[in-house]
Amino acid sequence: MSAGRRALRGRALLLALAAASCGPYANVAQKLDVTARVAGDTWIANGGPDEVRILIVGKPSAEGTAPFSFSSVYEPISAGTSVSTLQGTWVEVGTAGAATLDVEHSYSYPDESTVPILQRNGTTRSDDRFPIQVTVARSAGRLAVSGDARVAGTYVALTEALGHLGTAAPSDAACAFHVANLALLRSQGRIIGFGGAGILQYQQAETYIGTVAGTVEISMSGFTSNTTTLQYAGFEDIGGVVVDGPMKTDANSSGDGHMYGRMTFAFSPIAADGTAGTPITGWIDYGGDATPLGPNDPTNAIQISYGNPVGGHYIVAIDPAGVGGTAQVGPQDPPSPSVSQCLALP
Repeated sequence: MSAGRRALRGRALLLALAAASCGPYANVAQKLDVTARVAGDTWIANGGPDEVRILIVGKPSAEGTAPFSFSSVYEPISAGTSVSTLQGTWVEVGTAGAATLDVEHSYSYPDESTVPILQRNGTTRSDDRFPIQVTVARSAGRLAVSGDARVAGTYVALTEALGHLGTAAPSDAACAFHVANLALLRSQGRIIGFGGAGILQYQQAETYIGTVAGTVEISMSGFTSNTTTLQYAGFEDIGGVVVDGPMKTDANSSGDGHMYGRMTFAFSPIAADGTAGTPITGWIDYGGDATPLGPNDPTNAIQISYGNPVGGHYIVAIDPAGVGGTAQVGPQDPPSPSVSQCLALP
């Protein structure tokens, strides 16, 4: 097949996919964003090698029910590879620690890095309901969950764990990136079609809400050559971690291109006694803006090939400029330090 015919075939496939998935619903009668705000506590646990578990439990009603959100974030490389999320209602009655998680929505953002770009499913959601039975035990600053391997772990309060972060060294800046990236990965793990051909439906921009606060809008322009924009505004998907700004990707129909945009982050540590710690702020640059060659310099931008990050660096800095730590984080490098090391997770 000639290159011209391949290009026409690729364009036809993209147009067909776009026609099939355009509009405000990914599937018939499936609303894109069903996220509920969860005003409560955010807990984080070491899930094992390369995995972090995040559990958000809202304020219980008089009947003992509360909204919850749980995510398993698997991050063997700094770019991350997969996220699974459960949302629903947490029901805890009595004093023995027995709890039922009534799951209403299940999200899957799988590792499809070896799948051709146009054959990827990207993020999907199931609205099939099911219960998870667990036992919980609380102690100072900790929540132990047992009884079901999918969500089990020894969780610590995230706002307290944020107090372990430093601000002056390159390792501190790398930690700041990896903590902020948890919120970004969680958001991508709920945007239906993200990472797959279904992302073409966002020729019509759509807005998703943060689990705690804020929003992220996703939009896409073009087909064979396109720009995908994630615009975060006061986005707080895990308590105490807020991100703002644009993350953009320019790519062709083969998934080749680069990223650009600069985002800010703000962490709000809270001590065990409830007093506020010193906020940690800074920024993450995806496109080489911080290099001498100027804004959107592709020589140090995150490079994308077949839909996967293959080169460049995330440039990270902690405020104030010239005093805080700075770092360059490679997208294919294992997180170093890991999130568990950064936050001193048990």
